[in-house]
Order: sequence, then structure tokens, then C-alpha cells
Amino acid sequence: MLELDLLLVHAPSVHEFRDRSDILFAYLSNSDSVHVSPIFEMPPVGMLALEQHVKKLGLRAGFFNVASRILRDPGFSVEAFFERVPARWVGFDLHWLVHAHGALALAEIYKKIHPRAKTLFGGITATFFHDELVRYPAVDYVLRGYDTLAPLDALLRADDDPVKLAKVPNLTWKESGEVRDNGLTYAPRSYGASVDWSQVHVRGRPRQPYTLVIPQAGCEYACTWCGGSRRFFKKYMGLTTGPARVHKPAAALREELVSIARSGASGHTVTMIDFWHEYPELFDTASEVFLDEHLKCVHYSLHRLPTVEKAIRMARPVKAVFELSPDSHDLEVAIASGRGKYTMDEMEAFIDATIGHVYSFEIYFMIGLPKQTPAGVLETVDYCQHLLRKYRGKNVVPFICPMLPFLDPGSEISDEPERFGYTIFHRTLEDHRRALCSLNWKDRLNFETRWMTRAELVDTSYEAVRRLTLHKHEHRLIPELFARTVVSLIDKTRDLLRDIEALEAMPAGDPREARRAAIGERVLAYNAAQLANVRSQQRPVDFGFSAQQWFDTDDAFDRVMSSD
Repeated sequence: MLELDLLLVHAPSVHEFRDRSDILFAYLSNSDSVHVSPIFEMPPVGMLALEQHVKKLGLRAGFFNVASRILRDPGFSVEAFFERVPARWVGFDLHWLVHAHGALALAEIYKKIHPRAKTLFGGITATFFHDELVRYPAVDYVLRGYDTLAPLDALLRADDDPVKLAKVPNLTWKESGEVRDNGLTYAPRSYGASVDWSQVHVRGRPRQPYTLVIPQAGCEYACTWCGGSRRFFKKYMGLTTGPARVHKPAAALREELVSIARSGASGHTVTMIDFWHEYPELFDTASEVFLDEHLKCVHYSLHRLPTVEKAIRMARPVKAVFELSPDSHDLEVAIASGRGKYTMDEMEAFIDATIGHVYSFEIYFMIGLPKQTPAGVLETVDYCQHLLRKYRGKNVVPFICPMLPFLDPGSEISDEPERFGYTIFHRTLEDHRRALCSLNWKDRLNFETRWMTRAELVDTSYEAVRRLTLHKHEHRLIPELFARTVVSLIDKTRDLLRDIEALEAMPAGDPREARRAAIGERVLAYNAAQLANVRSQQRPVDFGFSAQQWFDTDDAFDRVMSSD
């Protein structure tokens, strides 16, 4: 038994996802741009910051990654775990919309077991859908905004007192069944959600030396498809004055990076999200830590191409991975998506000038953009082959990823779909929650475009990744076994999807039910194999769950389940 003041939970995308024959957890249906399974077991790193912040207040807090635990332990019982962890408050991240089903389901389960506990939701999705979200019976509070440390402090101190609750900034809540909205009034100009990584990497078992640092909230760029863009933060996150982004103080960033280097694991790889390197005070501070603390590898997201001189400075202290996201090789498509800051000739000139200094380049293209046709996507694949040929034997790696499973609500395209040539199929949180349980992942998509239907987007995505995989093998970027594994999986998935489409076209009756049962058995076997591994274009063949990630909390679960 572990009694807590605040239990923080990361839920799977769908609950219960084990032994489901009615949902196909298909390869590529998680976009494949991040190395996670279709369950989306990686939480927002802010959950760790919240846990540590609440502990500093003198309260008992614990973060548990339920999604990851279920993947690692098929016999794990969510109900048995919840019974052993009574808490006054239980918080769920609803940062990404893909967790709409799982987070709400786990909140309902917890409320049934501990009816006096108060449930709390936060994150970008929770902020956007706050009014609808709080109306679910299992949801008591929603904290809006991008840095909720202070509002959370005020909420925990309010202790169910309606007078005090009415003063908690950014809080949407219920009083006697009526929804109360305190307004989005807290928008700090300094980002305070830092993590002491020395507390994370020594939880009890060795972990892969990979960490995720968030130096800023918001963005100064306005990509039309993005639910974290400058426009979104101004319209929905309270950053109405000044630039639509705030960053950590340099001293706080230094402290966080030093905690990584001194956490006990050698050779850390640090992924620092977004464009912190564009701020001199953050870049200079980080560069000093990289040199002094000997961090191994750092990922840089580059929206614009820096000068060659600056790029060399960025690469000098560490193994630098430059992540370029032109979105499309076609500048017209890239501009329509909100990128389009440079041509492919300019990008190649930048790579040519810096390749002797940069450890590797990762180049990301996207499927599902305005003005993008299926033929245009395959032309992007042809351009990727050109890159592979030109830079053969060097670390220049292109990827092409579908925009899945959802177009971000609150993005410019979602708010004005007709202007951009889009049709939106799911609008409410409930629409998306139900869509996540669709058998055919085509039906989970909340959009299609004037140039590409949902069916075409699915089929084009598989064809593009299949061709690119073969090109990578041809140019010796991946071994034959890896390529053959991915191509075989794509072919098997497309065959199964075709049979599902045929099933859905059949009239009601006994033949259809018999066919559904047979396909259900295939889906069950497919899912079992898919969820036993984590594959992505970055790592086409899974090496198992033997090495824990920063977000795994198995040791904490073990202590709870084995305690008296």
C-alpha cells in the first residue's frame, strides 16, 4: 500500500488495448516519427517536473507510467494497482489527443475504486477541450496552460474549498454539478518546469542514457498543421502579448543539464526540444555544460538553417544531430504547411558545408499537407533517394512520416479547414475518443484534404515508407534483414487492411459475422506481434524492452505491488 497526496498517471492511448480483435494497432498508425508503439507509452516530460515540484512542497507524490507497464507486463492489473495506491488527487496527462480514450477510462476506473479522490487533467489537449472534458463524470478538475506548477500548488492548497477553488488560476471545475471556469489568467513569462534527472536515472535499474529536455514553452513559428504553434499559444494558451514562447532561465537550464551529466549513467544523449539554440543566453549556457560535463550527443531541431559558422559552433562540443524538417521537397507545399523557409538546394548546400563537423543529419518529410498529392509524396521519396545517393556512406538520413493519427485541433488548418482545402471528420473530444477504437485506422483520421482522401493517405503512406526502406537498403543505410522485415510488415498490414475494407462493405448477415470473426482472429495475432515490439523508421527492428527508457517506472510498480 502506498498512500499519496498526488498520484500522476500516464495512460495508454486506448484502454484496454490487450486482446483487442476490434482495433487494429497497425504499423505506421502512430505516424512513425517518434520511437514509440501505437500505445504512445512516452509521456510528456512535464509529468516528472510536476512530481518533483509537489514533493518540494512537502507532499507525497508519485508518477507511474501505466501505458509502459502494461506493454512490459501483459499480466499487469490496473485495478489491482489502483487499489494499492489511494490518493487525494490523481492527475492524468492529456497533452496529446491520442490519449483521449485511455486517460478518461483510467480516471473512471480510479474513481470507482476511490470515489472520494479528485481527478485532475492537464496538457495541451486538456486545455483546448477543457469545457467539454470537465463535463465527463470522472473528471473533477482541468488545469489549463503551458506551465501549471503554480496553479497546481494553489489547487492542492485549496483542498476542495469552493471559495479557494474559485481563486485557482487556469482552473475549470465543477461546483454542485455546475461547470466553473476561472479563466486563463496565469501565463508566466519564464518557463519553470525543470527536471532533476539525477532523481530519474537512479530509480533502481539501469536505463538507456537518453533524456528529454524542454527548454521552452510555445513557439515563434506558425506551421499551419501544428497544435503548438505561435498562433495556438496566442489563441488558446494565454500568451497574448509579446512573442508566443517563453524559455527557462539560463541558470535553470544549466542545472537541468548538469543533473543529466551527473546522474550516474555515462554517455548521455540529450534531445532538447524546439529552438532553444536560437536564444544566445540558452545556447551559450548549454554549450558550456556540454563541454564541461562531457555530454555525449545532442539533438538540435532546426526550423531555419543557421549560418555555417554557427552550425559548426553548435556541433563542436558534442556529437550533434541536426534534425531538419522541410516537410516537403516541393517548396509550394512546404510554404502552404507553414515551413518553406529554404529550398532543397539551400539545404544541401548547408549540409555540404557542415557535414565534416556534424555527427548526423535527420531530414523529416510529412504526408498529409496542403496541396500535396499522392504523386507528390512519391516525388518526395524520389528526392530522398537522391539524398541517399549523394550522401552514401555518410550520416544523412531521410524519413517520411504521415500526419497521424490526428490533425491537431486548434491548429490553423483545423480552425479554418475550408481555406486550406481540408475536411474535418471529428470535432469534439468525444468524437476523437470513439475514433480511437475504430477497427480500421483510416477511420481514426480526423481529416482528409482536397488532394488526398483518407484512404489515399493511408495507402500512400505505406507505399512511401516501403519505397524509402528499399532505397535505404540499396544505399547500404540499413541491412537487408531490417529492410525485409519492414517491407514484409507493410505488405502484411496492407493485405489485412484490404480485407477489413472488404468486410466493412459486406451487407449485414451471417456471412458478414463469420467473416468478421475470422478477421478478428487475424487482428488479434497481428496486434500481439505488433505490441510485443517497438518499431520506427529510426529503429526498424526492435531490440526488446530489456533496456529501460527514462519514462519507465517498473521498479516503482514492483515496490508498490510487493508491499504489505
